[in-house]
Amino acid sequence: MKTQEKLSIEGMTCNHCVMRVTKALQSVEGVQSAHVDLNSKSAVVELDGEKTAVGKLIEAVKSAGYQASQ
Repeated sequence: MKTQEKLSIEGMTCNHCVMRVTKALQSVEGVQSAHVDLNSKSAVVELDGEKTAVGKLIEAVKSAGYQASQ
């Protein structure tokens, strides 16, 4: 079941931050794509809702050193 989630990301200040958050999101099982935008401080993630949940996405962002919320 393919779904799309939008997250608000706090703490990003540069393109390096964007790359770290993108890599963290893409490392979560079930994530098909992740588009992180510095200007809007958000991420749009396409995922298989049967393999992962939003909580796992938020935890991945936190482990990369940033804050995320739905």
